[in-house]
Amino acid sequence: MVRLWLGVLVVVALGALGVALLIARPPDPEGYSGLEFTRVTEAAASRAPLLATRGALVQEVAPDSPAARAGIRPGAVVARIDGEDIRSAEQASRIVRRHRAGDRLIITLFDEARGGVRPKNVPLIFDAAPPRSEKVFSVDPPPTLAKEKLTPPVMVANAAWSRRLAHGVSVRLRALPQLTAGICSGVAPEKWRLRDSGPNMIHVVSEAGGAHAIYKLVRLNADQRRDPLGYVSGLLHAIFRSPVTLTPVEARPFDVSGISFGNKNGGTGFALWRLNGEVLSVWIAGVPAADASWAIPVTASALLSLRCQSDLAPAPRTRDPAMTATSVSSRCLQDRCEDSDFAATYLDKFRLGYVHAHDGEVFLVNPRRDLWVNGQEGPGFYRQLGGQNEKLEPGRTN
Repeated sequence: MVRLWLGVLVVVALGALGVALLIARPPDPEGYSGLEFTRVTEAAASRAPLLATRGALVQEVAPDSPAARAGIRPGAVVARIDGEDIRSAEQASRIVRRHRAGDRLIITLFDEARGGVRPKNVPLIFDAAPPRSEKVFSVDPPPTLAKEKLTPPVMVANAAWSRRLAHGVSVRLRALPQLTAGICSGVAPEKWRLRDSGPNMIHVVSEAGGAHAIYKLVRLNADQRRDPLGYVSGLLHAIFRSPVTLTPVEARPFDVSGISFGNKNGGTGFALWRLNGEVLSVWIAGVPAADASWAIPVTASALLSLRCQSDLAPAPRTRDPAMTATSVSSRCLQDRCEDSDFAATYLDKFRLGYVHAHDGEVFLVNPRRDLWVNGQEGPGFYRQLGGQNEKLEPGRTN
């Protein structure tokens, strides 16, 4: 009798489970789109700056489907469907499954992998069912029980499964416009401005004035030449009007020395110097301490491009092979290296470098991350202009 009741309970439980599964199972779609979604990974989302929400990745698009005819391709990110913000692949799938044959909806896409930088609204009209296949299948050779398919993730919204393999033209290069003051010049992020200049110095600042980049050439007397750190320390005090605390001196390649500093006004930064006989070249970067993690690298990119065609400037020298091509000027690549080129190897510390276009426009890159190894003109740095890929040259021009 006990066994009978146990059997009844098992049957009832299984029946209840079946009912629960039937209730939980999503309804079969009544319309056909040909879309298959998957989640957007953390890596992809972090490199999709124009995507306001999490979105959903288009993983597959069936051939000859409504989605294919609408021009949707794998790798695009769905940002909205009929005006509703998409935050997951499940949400996107749920919305699509509600539609029937003949329904029309608007899918808002980010397709930065294909060069788009603005969202695109794509209309999609549902079919009743997938097209019938005319293929004839054979059982010779015998079918396998399972087959592993190794397919790397597709490119998505300015991202790729392999940084070194497939993200080339979608890299967002940061433009560094030219700044000129008499015989001094440099490049800096947009909206930076000239604050002060003279025959042997140039001082540029960020738009809000919080970040400073100063280059100065000065002739030292005998006592100052014995203690260039003392001169640099006094210069920091005079510029930022506050006593400074310095780190120990760091010996850099090519006779360049450097220190980091902080002051009581809440500023921090670094200074580099190079002594050529009686002439000292000094580079100073200062930023608010609260912004140091991101502001110092950006400020360094402006600072280490500054130069003056002064009578005090030392004569150019040939390039040392240890100087990376993206840290120096185009002149240095032609064996006419100036002090700023020798100091600019400091950019390697921040994994930053310069590249330039044929018109002389300069861009800031990460030489490791932004190199496109399978570019159409060979390995290099590329940008996209009007649907065409332009290969950029290493180094800066100014």
